[in-house]
Amino acid sequence: MTLSSQSAIEFERKTLEKLRDQYEAKGFKFVMHPGKELTPPFLGSYQPDAIASKDDAQIAIEVKQQYSPAAERSLSQIRKLFDGHPEWEFVISYGGNDPQATVVMPQASQALIAKRLLEVEALSELGNHRAAFVLGWALLEAALHRLQGEEGKRPRAPGTVVETLATLGYVTPETERRLRPLIAVRNRIVHGDLEIEPTGDDVSVILDAVKQALAED
Repeated sequence: MTLSSQSAIEFERKTLEKLRDQYEAKGFKFVMHPGKELTPPFLGSYQPDAIASKDDAQIAIEVKQQYSPAAERSLSQIRKLFDGHPEWEFVISYGGNDPQATVVMPQASQALIAKRLLEVEALSELGNHRAAFVLGWALLEAALHRLQGEEGKRPRAPGTVVETLATLGYVTPETERRLRPLIAVRNRIVHGDLEIEPTGDDVSVILDAVKQALAED
């Protein structure tokens, strides 16, 4: 059934209020129907339904009642606007569901994390710093999931991972300081920057943080 204009407005309002509660509970600043002054210039005339921001995470949110091929074609054009801008993430919420909230991460054992750590170290020693760098971030988040148990099973932005580990004392302040500038490098790589190359020292910083976190388990 097609929503009437009034019903569509009400649906969007309730959906955005639901999303606002979800994101604010995670410490995000949430703005519904942001004005041009809050949206990045590269979006042109496109205005997201909401923006959520926290630390290094900037998320543009589009609300849809349900999936349809026609809507997907339109959204694919919007997604292209975000190409080359890894500091921003574009997410689509169908019916008010936070896309991240539906993902539950399995808790890895300390032994498995330690095993993967050795594999990443071997990659780095062979000069495969890019692959080792990305996998190192995955291990760091896996370590946090393990340390936080049930509370830590949701995906986290890399800045949130670093902040949480430091705040809870799982990594030292010096390690946090060294990790911070590497967040942008990680984001550029996973969002398609094929030119940036992390160094072996960059990988070592992340793996040292993983080892510190494992020592607290």
